[in-house]
Amino acid sequence: MSIPRVLAALLVTSASSATAPALAQADSQPYSVEVWATVLFGTDGKPLEHALVDESKYPPKFAENVRARVAKAKIQPPEQEGKPTTLRTGVRLDFVVTPTSEGGQVRIAGLSMGALPLKRYYASYPKDIAQTGGWEGEVEGVCTIGIDGKCRLIDIKSLPGMPESVRRYAKASLEGWVFAPQEVGGKPIEGEFTLRLKLNTLDSAPEDFRQDKFQRLINSKQ
Repeated sequence: MSIPRVLAALLVTSASSATAPALAQADSQPYSVEVWATVLFGTDGKPLEHALVDESKYPPKFAENVRARVAKAKIQPPEQEGKPTTLRTGVRLDFVVTPTSEGGQVRIAGLSMGALPLKRYYASYPKDIAQTGGWEGEVEGVCTIGIDGKCRLIDIKSLPGMPESVRRYAKASLEGWVFAPQEVGGKPIEGEFTLRLKLNTLDSAPEDFRQDKFQRLINSKQ
């Protein structure tokens, strides 16, 4: 059973912004922060339960703002045998943080639902690419998530001419990911996850969109 596409968008206002704690002034460029929450939506489409994943990593006021957004979320509930039922799902919130001398302005850039990543894995960087100075490229892997939380099918997408080593790298990475599948009416269902990887030999590692930079800036002020 799959979830209707109409459920892909949460009905949450995204125009407001919040203030982050004081951040390091050495880097004033905006950067992205990805936050995940787990939510159980009831038959009325409103949250019955919700929790922020790794909440202790975030500043209290920031976490409070995120929880408030999630608590106000509403979806069109899925149906079983013509009747609305519950949906347990991961909710991803994408923020853009702009550091300032007095803190940082935070705005929400996107909201989506899907299986919650429990384990993220990145294979060894392709040796031939690592030895090619100035090489840059991007590859996309689409994972069909089985009810066991693992990728049962992986489709690698890239521009023509992409080295096969990069395609193998993306596939090997996704093979190591593990998810908490979405549940409809208490039963796990298949889902889909897309991983976009940007490789740059100057950085010696792909961009994986984790919150390392965000956490580093926070820790510098503790």
